[in-house]
Amino acid sequence: MEWYDDYNIDVDLIDTQHQELVRVVTRLQEALSSGPVNTEIASALKFLVQYTQQHFHDEEEIMRAIRFEELEHHQKLHSKLIDEIKDILLAIKKGKGVNAYDLIDFLTDWLINHIRYEDKKIGRAMEQYKNETSDWDGSLA
Repeated sequence: MEWYDDYNIDVDLIDTQHQELVRVVTRLQEALSSGPVNTEIASALKFLVQYTQQHFHDEEEIMRAIRFEELEHHQKLHSKLIDEIKDILLAIKKGKGVNAYDLIDFLTDWLINHIRYEDKKIGRAMEQYKNETSDWDGSLA
């Protein structure tokens, strides 16, 4: 998986976190290519869940601060992804194999499509918020 500049939404914190998520998925992809070892997959997925939860929290705080109209919808998308990854972790814990290619395809598609079609809306809303807030000092507190 590769990062492209057109994935940027022009919100520094979110863009930095998205780039790290791409790196995490890439590392997971590399680990899986060396052979499907469920403990390695589970460990990588656990880290991904933890990092993703922090990222979603930060992203949702920004959305609240700029009064993003689609916050509730966006939160549901976030929750659904976390639930799906937790289901994969549970399957691994129960001894079920995970198809590495399907897992990587799922994570890559979700991340890229989410950034390009959902998170870009945050960038546009942030730009509008800045333009409408005449005394904006650059902070969201």
